Amino acid sequence: MSANPSDDWAAWFAGKEFSQDWTSAHYPVWSRVLADWRGRAVEIDVLEIGSWEGRSAVFFLELMPKSRIVCVDTFAGAHEHLENPDWRANLPLIEQRFDANTAAYKGRVEKIRSNSVAALDALGKAGRQFDLAYIDGSHRRDDVLVDTLLAWPMLKLGGRMIWDDYGGGKQYTDADRVQPAVDLFMDWHGGECRVLHRGYQVIVEKIAASATRTSALARRIRKLGRRLSRY
Repeated sequence: MSANPSDDWAAWFAGKEFSQDWTSAHYPVWSRVLADWRGRAVEIDVLEIGSWEGRSAVFFLELMPKSRIVCVDTFAGAHEHLENPDWRANLPLIEQRFDANTAAYKGRVEKIRSNSVAALDALGKAGRQFDLAYIDGSHRRDDVLVDTLLAWPMLKLGGRMIWDDYGGGKQYTDADRVQPAVDLFMDWHGGECRVLHRGYQVIVEKIAASATRTSALARRIRKLGRRLSRY
């Protein structure tokens, strides 16, 4: 990376098309927290819940040249996108832009066009394991908690999990915010992780094996998921 990291970051996105930038403010923190993985010789498996037009996926792929990423998104938007006229206007184009923006990484990107409950359930049943999980789909409390509980057992020891928007949504009720979900998860599983960063986002490292079996949890969550709005 050059003396001015922002120069590298700008080059990574040259020629790509994005309607929004919700991620570049996080690049310095991500670069610091994931710095030890940049030169890692073994492949790094990334799980991303909520991809939009692929900006965060591109960053992870560029930052960690040995990485592969599974991107889960319905590409239909969430309630906040439907309520914002500018975001709603871009919904018909976001999957097309995602495909174009990630085309250069052929073989390293697995796109799953699905709601997160079904996708995470299938990944868990398949025995998939990940080094990094980015939870950035629905920003509603119950949805975030469900995504987290399904993804956590698939995170390897030493793996890292990032929650977006922990410090956001303060104009909404707790039912529409990320923070209560993350706080509740930490109450339940705090002994299994070490906090690496807490700010607008929260990033933890998994330091102990999860006591929760993915299959049993998935059965309960599938029933709950039918009643939840999904990203």
